[in-house]
Amino acid sequence: MKKLLPVLALLTVCASAWLTPSSASAVPKMDVKVAVGVGSTTLIPRLPDIEIPNWNPPPDMITVGTRSPSTFTNWALFLSARVTAGKIFGEMAIGFSRFYFEVSEQLVALGKLENPDSIIDQLLGETARMNSLEIPLTAGYVPYANPYFKLFLYGGWVSQFNIRGFVDLDGDRKALKFKPKDVPGYPFAIYVAGFRLGTQFDLGPLNFDFNYTISMNSATKTDFRTNSHVFRFLLGWLF
Repeated sequence: MKKLLPVLALLTVCASAWLTPSSASAVPKMDVKVAVGVGSTTLIPRLPDIEIPNWNPPPDMITVGTRSPSTFTNWALFLSARVTAGKIFGEMAIGFSRFYFEVSEQLVALGKLENPDSIIDQLLGETARMNSLEIPLTAGYVPYANPYFKLFLYGGWVSQFNIRGFVDLDGDRKALKFKPKDVPGYPFAIYVAGFRLGTQFDLGPLNFDFNYTISMNSATKTDFRTNSHVFRFLLGWLF
């Protein structure tokens, strides 16, 4: 019995050490983040090289090709929750975004090609914008962290829902309202799925996020495919 007591004492100490959390870093930690950012949205229609009428008088021909990129400004506002456990993390966010575009000669030509009865030629040169709802679901790895600085590498899925657009006419910013599918001759897809890659780092309560998103389906409801490429920088505050 006397020999059994030291053995039981040793087992008790070992069990206590095993049940004690190994470190604070292994305990999941959640950060709530509010972020705002700016970037660029590039749309690339993919269709064969063809000549079609240029609807900007005087009438002539315009060539549209396989890759004719147009780049527009965008901005966004997000609310997210990030959970970190050791060296891995996951983040879910919801946000509002908007990108601007000009009704260019190329857009008019493509619109007329898709729908000859379109009135898009009447909007040539005007500024339009599309409002969207975004829901990014991302996860990644934390290669370095200290009490003041943390680095994150991540990737994931982004669901973008185009909601409503507006066209500026004669100084009226909401002269023409339209739904994505109602864009004359060049309807935007209501749902665009995207794959996102990015990096972010925390500096105290500040969060800096650089990311790139490529569309997995066409950004427009047209006979030809339109790829979208979105670059964005976000500045956030952690709570």
